[in-house]
Amino acid sequence: MKILKTILQSRLFCVFLIIITSLITVFRIAIKPKLYYTEQDKEVIGVIEKITRDNKKITMLIKAKEKLQGIYYLSNQKTSTIPNLEIGDKVKILGELTTPTTPTTANQFDYSFYLKKQGIYHLIIIAKINKIENASKISYKVRNILNEKITHPYIQAFLLGNDEKIKEEVKISYQENGISHLLAISGMHFYLIASIILKILRRTKITNKKQYLIAFVLIFVYSSFLDINASILRGMLFFFLFSLNRVWNLELTKPTLILFTIIITILINPYFLTDVAFWYSFVISIGLLYFLETNGSYWKNLWTSSILSFLLSIPISLYYFYQINILSVFYNIFYIPYVTFVVFPLTILTFLIPIIGPIYQLSIMILEESSLFLAKIKIGIFVFPKVSIFMYLFEFIILIVLLKKKNKKVIFLVILLFFGHYFSVYFHQDFMKVIDVGQGDSILLFSKGRTALIDTGGKINFNNLKSNTITKYTTIPLLKSLGIKKINFLFLTHGDMDHMGEAIYLMNHFKIEKIYINLGTTSFLEKELLKTRKIKKSKQDSSYKLANFTIYQINKSWKDENNSSSVYYIIHPNLTILSMGDATIETEKYLLNNYNLNIDILKIGHHGSKTSTGNSFLQATTPDLALISVGRNNRFNHPNREVLNRLIENEIPYLTTRDSGTITIFPNNKIIREDKKE
Repeated sequence: MKILKTILQSRLFCVFLIIITSLITVFRIAIKPKLYYTEQDKEVIGVIEKITRDNKKITMLIKAKEKLQGIYYLSNQKTSTIPNLEIGDKVKILGELTTPTTPTTANQFDYSFYLKKQGIYHLIIIAKINKIENASKISYKVRNILNEKITHPYIQAFLLGNDEKIKEEVKISYQENGISHLLAISGMHFYLIASIILKILRRTKITNKKQYLIAFVLIFVYSSFLDINASILRGMLFFFLFSLNRVWNLELTKPTLILFTIIITILINPYFLTDVAFWYSFVISIGLLYFLETNGSYWKNLWTSSILSFLLSIPISLYYFYQINILSVFYNIFYIPYVTFVVFPLTILTFLIPIIGPIYQLSIMILEESSLFLAKIKIGIFVFPKVSIFMYLFEFIILIVLLKKKNKKVIFLVILLFFGHYFSVYFHQDFMKVIDVGQGDSILLFSKGRTALIDTGGKINFNNLKSNTITKYTTIPLLKSLGIKKINFLFLTHGDMDHMGEAIYLMNHFKIEKIYINLGTTSFLEKELLKTRKIKKSKQDSSYKLANFTIYQINKSWKDENNSSSVYYIIHPNLTILSMGDATIETEKYLLNNYNLNIDILKIGHHGSKTSTGNSFLQATTPDLALISVGRNNRFNHPNREVLNRLIENEIPYLTTRDSGTITIFPNNKIIREDKKE
């Protein structure tokens, strides 16, 4: 034991571990995995490792020759054909294998990389699935029993680490309020569970070391039923290592134990280094270890630790989410003790004694309703534009210096640094973005801190996707990454789903000053929007000033919805743009007869449908570039070959969002950036 203690306490040993871990990590990330499937394969036999269900699909992790993410859509299936599937079942799957796509808009969530971190390189869209064998392993059977018995969303979250059944709006409120970390299984959970186990064991004659050994085994068995992530692993390792250090008198310092925890975490999965949970967990843990002085009352220590945690997490939050909520410091003063001493203990008690469920539900109601209420308070939320990673590192270093020095010069430097970062958005050059929203339209204009959005996009008859996916995963993250805090003008060209289907969700989750619809008849979606707030019609020849951009609406009202689509003629000192919405050739003839259109860039009408972009219109306007917003593999076969031939015949180059992703035009220097090709 003395030799082991000497080795573990040696700084040279720690340096050796760091070097070896770094080399192994680089090697594991650099080496290409061996893949057993290609997109030509149509059949897979494997075991279901994980399964989740909603109203539209069944998603499953399948362990076959390689890991696969399987998706079984329910929309076209008869109820009688849907098998009763459980974890551990061996299945035969017929379907289409695909490779996960990378983001086509800058600063977006990378689903392909998310799957890669789990060792998943292929998706399979399941057409047919047959069960070959029922689950046989005890571990699978136990997990199925737990999933069947534990149905309450919060008991699943706190005990199994699965928060998928918590309402989406509630989870968003937790994120906005900076308290979502309280839902993650952490060291506190393991220590509380272990303390219950140890308290029971201490009533027996078992020795202290054996009590801990039994607790270790039970905690390890418990953790085997969880979906291990960086936060859960950190909590489990903290419990194991700190307990071993105390019981076996290893005399290791806290920094050494944290270092061992980091090394083991990275060795288990090197991709944890890219997880926000990893950085939150370890940066805050190390920071509290070095800077928190626990010599006061509980509430004083809670207040101090809340401030420290917030300060240390700022660069991480800005890098991953582009915003901070300074009120989260105050929120955590309430929520940390509330969850620690009320909600989580009640979770365990309710699991063991279901009869107290109503009391538990009351505690959850208080948690949810208060969070939803606080999420409406936006005064504490500050959105910062994305900058170089070196800027975030510099901000972190300066914050560490502040916590160590605590002098006025450093405070002034910190304020100046974040002040400059926050307001740097106003120094960005003007741009126009044709956002890749699939089979839909959405154009973003920005000049001197002011923003206009023409259409929001929206899914058409894609039953496998929620209607808010574009706004949630593309539009809002894009706006925040650019440092945009509000939309000054939202122009909705007409009432079709693929142009304004996301408007209500966007309005509920992002600040919009003014909304305008077209002059045609009011569609169902527009009527739904009118129920929520006051909006105006964009009249013919009305103009809107957006710093260096002037936006004119030049179409009239027609009986046909597409003909009535608002047409926006956008003038910049260095560029002119015509955005056609879904306007048809008939509308184009009207515009040619009534306006003298000088166009540099033409945003093609109706996604390249042959009912738009007539030859005479192209010859009269002679744009230098045409842009087409269109979805991959869309069922309309847009853009139509006839339209593309017209562009080629008139020697007009074109770009599509299908091939280029989000397209950005910088008018000042006429630079074009294609996000998919960056």
